Amino acid sequence: MRVTWCTTCCKATDQEQSLMLLEKLMPNQYSHTVCSYETVGENKFKAAIKLKLSSEEEAKRWLDEFKRSSGFIWRTSKTYPNGGRYNKFRVDYKCKTIKKNATCPATLFLVLKRHPEFGERKSRSGDPHMKEGLFLHINLRNEHNHHLSCAGLVRRDVSGETIEKLKKLFESGHTPSSALKELKHNLQVQEKDNYVNAAADRSVCPDLPFCYRLYYKLFKKAYNAAAGEEVSRELERTLVDYNKEQGDVCAGMCKTSDNQLVIALCTPLMKRVHARVRESAEVMFVDSPGNCSRLNHHLFLLLTHSSVGTLPLGAFITTSATQATFSAAMQLLHTVFPPERFFGHPDGPLVVMTDDSTLLRQALHEAFPKATLLFSVLHLLRAMWRWLWSSPNEIPKHHRSRLLNSFRILLRASTPVALMEAYSRLMEDPVSTQCPNFVLHLQEVFEKRGEWAICLQEQLSAVRNTVNSCEESVTRRIKDKLFYRLKSHNLTQLVKFVVTKMEAHYIHRLTDAANNRLRTAQKTMKRKELDKQTILQEDEDSYTVTSASNTAVSYHVDMSISCCTCPAGVMGGHCKHQSAVSRTFGHAIEDGLLLGLPPEARKLYYQIATGVDMEADGSGRFPAVVVKPAAQAGRTELCTGEVIFVADAADSIVETWCEQTESSLIEPESGELKQRLENVFLDLSKKLDNPEFVYSVTSFVESYESLQTDDQLASALSSFGQRL
Repeated sequence: MRVTWCTTCCKATDQEQSLMLLEKLMPNQYSHTVCSYETVGENKFKAAIKLKLSSEEEAKRWLDEFKRSSGFIWRTSKTYPNGGRYNKFRVDYKCKTIKKNATCPATLFLVLKRHPEFGERKSRSGDPHMKEGLFLHINLRNEHNHHLSCAGLVRRDVSGETIEKLKKLFESGHTPSSALKELKHNLQVQEKDNYVNAAADRSVCPDLPFCYRLYYKLFKKAYNAAAGEEVSRELERTLVDYNKEQGDVCAGMCKTSDNQLVIALCTPLMKRVHARVRESAEVMFVDSPGNCSRLNHHLFLLLTHSSVGTLPLGAFITTSATQATFSAAMQLLHTVFPPERFFGHPDGPLVVMTDDSTLLRQALHEAFPKATLLFSVLHLLRAMWRWLWSSPNEIPKHHRSRLLNSFRILLRASTPVALMEAYSRLMEDPVSTQCPNFVLHLQEVFEKRGEWAICLQEQLSAVRNTVNSCEESVTRRIKDKLFYRLKSHNLTQLVKFVVTKMEAHYIHRLTDAANNRLRTAQKTMKRKELDKQTILQEDEDSYTVTSASNTAVSYHVDMSISCCTCPAGVMGGHCKHQSAVSRTFGHAIEDGLLLGLPPEARKLYYQIATGVDMEADGSGRFPAVVVKPAAQAGRTELCTGEVIFVADAADSIVETWCEQTESSLIEPESGELKQRLENVFLDLSKKLDNPEFVYSVTSFVESYESLQTDDQLASALSSFGQRL
C-alpha cells in the first residue's frame, strides 16, 4: 500500500505530519494520494484523499475494502443524481455506532469525477488532479466517538466475497443452514488458530437469518421452478463422475414407471466389507438413519455386524416409499454390488432385519428369496415404548415401566416354551388387565410373532447370538451425530453425504479400531450439573430424571433401549439425562475404549478402511487417516506416515489425528517424562493469573474428576488437544 502526499496541494510543512493512523485504515491494495490532513484530537483527523479510479464499480469495490480494513460500519446518509455535469457518482456515508440513542460524527464523502476519455463530455476543469487520473475524491472525517469492538464486528455488513461464496453453495444444492455450516468449516480451515476472532466478524461469517434472506431473495423462485428432468440430469452427471473417479460401478440411478427416482450406492469401502467381513453373509440390517421426509426423500442403509460395530454394505435413496421404488432399488443394488457380495454368497445373507414396513419387506423378499425376514426387536421395543408413553392410549404412568419390562422379556424369549409362558404371564398380569388398550395392542403384536421371534426360527439357531449383537450395535450406530438432521438435504446432497462424509466416517472408525482407539462421543453433564439431578431408579433399566433447569419437569429414561422422553432422546439419541444415569449407576451407553483386538482383526479392519494391505509398525500401530479437501472424492493415497482419504471439498470433515514423525512413537525415559509432566502443570498454574484461562482450566479439572476408570483416563490423555 502507498499513502503519499500530493505534490500539488501539500506544502513542505504539511508533509512533516505522520500518516501512520491513516495507513492503518486504508486498504492495502490501493495507492492513496493525500491532499490535506488535519489532526483534530487523539486518534482523530480530517483528510482529503484522491485515487486513480474511474468507474462506479471500482469506487464501490474500494468502499467494500475500506469497510473491511477500517472495521467500522458505514451507512448511506445521502445520495445524489448521477446525471450531473461534473460528477459521475456521489454518495455521503456516516458511521453507525453500536450505542443506543447515539450518533457518531464520523463521515465519509465519495465523489467520482467524469472521465473525458470514455466518451463523456470533455471537462473544462483546470484541476491538475484530473490530468493525473485521480478521479475519485474522498473526504474522510475520522472523528469517531466510540471504539471498534467485537460488538461492532458482529454488526458489520456481509462482504460481497462472502455473498458470492454463499451463492455458489446455494447453486450446488445447499440449504441456508448447511451453506452456513460449510462456510464456517472452510473459514476454520483457512484461519486455523484465529478462527474464534474471524467467526466474530459478520462480513466473513454471516448470521443464519441473513443466509435465509439471501436464499429466498435469489434462489427460491429458481428452485421452485426447477423441473424434475433437470434434477435427474444433474444427479446422473454426479453419479457418472463418481464412477469414473472410482474406476468402478459404485453408483446407479433409474426411474420407475411412476417417474420416481431411485439411486443405489455401494462405495469402495462397502465393497470391501462385502468381500472381507464374514458376518455380511449371516445378518443384514436395513435401517433408515434420518428423517428426509421434508422433500419426500428416503435414505436406507444396509448394515452388517462386526466386532467394532455395524459396517455398511450399501445404501439406496428413493423419492417415494412405494412398492415399485423399493423393488427398483433392490434390483439396482445388485448391479453395484461386487462379485464377492455377502462374503461369497450371491443369494444374500441368512437373515434380513427391518422395521415393520410391509412394502419394504416385500421388496426385500423378492430380492433375497432365500433369506429369513425378521422384525427388529429394537424397533418393536421402541415402538412399544412410544405407544405406552402416548397419552391417547390412556396407560397410567406408574404402570408403563412394568408393562415395558414384561414386553421386553417376551421379545427376548430364548425358546418357544419360554415365549408362550411370557405371553401368558403378561396377559394375566393384574396391571395388564387394568389396561384394555394395552391388551389389544399386545395381541396384535403377538399375532406377528413368526416375524420377530427368532426362537421360532430353528434354522437360525447358529446365528442367534450374531443377530442379537447386530441389534445392539445398530442401537449405538443410530446415535451417531453424523446421521442426524438429514431432512434438509436434497437428492444431490444425500448422495454426497453417503459417498463422502459417511464413507470418511467409517474409514476413521475402522482406522481407530485398528489402532485400539475406537471411542464414540456422547453428551455429558458437568459434575456441578450432575449434582443437581434427582434420579429415581424405578427398576434395573428404568429411571426418572429431574431436569436441572426446571425442577417441575422430569424425564423417563430406559437404558435398555437408550431412550429418554426429552426432545433429544425421544428418537433414540444421546442426551445428558442418559449420561447422568450412566455415570451415576454405571450403565454403559457407548462402545467405550476398545482393547484387546487380535492383530489379525486389526489388520483386517485397516484393509477394509483403506484398501491397503500392510502390516503394523514396530509399536503395533497403523498410519491414521487424514481427510483433506481435493478435487476427487473417495480416493486413497499413501504418503509418508499417513494414509490420506480424499473427500469432496464441500463435504470434507475435520481431520483426524495422525502421527507426525516416527520419533513421536518412541517412549521417553520415565524420569524425563515425569519432569515434562510437572512442567505442563506448572505452566497451567501460571495461566490461572489470566482470567481468560480460568473457565477453561476449571472445565479441564471437572472433566478429569468425572473420569471413573483408568481406561477412560488413558483415552482422554491420548486424544487431548486433538480435533475429532
